[in-house]
Amino acid sequence: MTQDDLEAAKRSAASWYWWGIPTFFRCPWNEDPAQCDIALVGVPHSSGNGSTERDQHLGPRAVRNVSGFYRRAHGVHNVAPFEQLRISDLGDVPLPEAMNNEACVRDIEAYFARLDAAGARPVSIGGDHSITGPILKAIAGPGRKLSGGKPVALIHFDAHTDSYENMPHWLGAKRSAAHWAAYTVREDAVDAARSTQVGMRGHPSGLIHGGKVGGSSEALGYRVIKMDEFERLGVDATVAMIRER
Repeated sequence: MTQDDLEAAKRSAASWYWWGIPTFFRCPWNEDPAQCDIALVGVPHSSGNGSTERDQHLGPRAVRNVSGFYRRAHGVHNVAPFEQLRISDLGDVPLPEAMNNEACVRDIEAYFARLDAAGARPVSIGGDHSITGPILKAIAGPGRKLSGGKPVALIHFDAHTDSYENMPHWLGAKRSAAHWAAYTVREDAVDAARSTQVGMRGHPSGLIHGGKVGGSSEALGYRVIKMDEFERLGVDATVAMIRER
């Protein structure tokens, strides 16, 4: 087989989801954020939520494997994003102190600040929910390019508000999966008055312990649409409410 034959065979095989080294959605691997419009980034972190089985750090690898099944165009919306934009898999955020949540939060923010400086819009695959805080801090608020220096409106789908700032830490993690929705508002990355949290249905023990560790979303300015309200409203009314914010 000549080199030309090899390259032709590789081009032919590239359309099959099972062929090649797994990347997000079979996108090219390129670690330079200046070479893409949308940056797909793995954030293999799980030390910000110690109360669950701590395997969230395996998420990026799993998603790379299954995302190869996705089609390259969307028939309903009639778009072919991978043809219209430069979309690259930048790899994973390096987290050398993986068991130290505060060090990881610092490193995640520093990594995504590079993307902000390059003007690359991130799509991030975690990882536990604590990764949301440093990513938002890196791309939104004063001095940040992608948000124009302003805090952003957030749409947050979850069972919990993650605004439990009355807790000094969550099993030792201070900027944890339970804290980010509060500190990103306090530190001017998120505009809570224009943000919405959808689907909240947290553990009923909050009725007992709420005064000690209850989330502060409403006090911060978020509109919280709990799961029972969402079920009454339906999708269209919920979307309209989010857009009104």
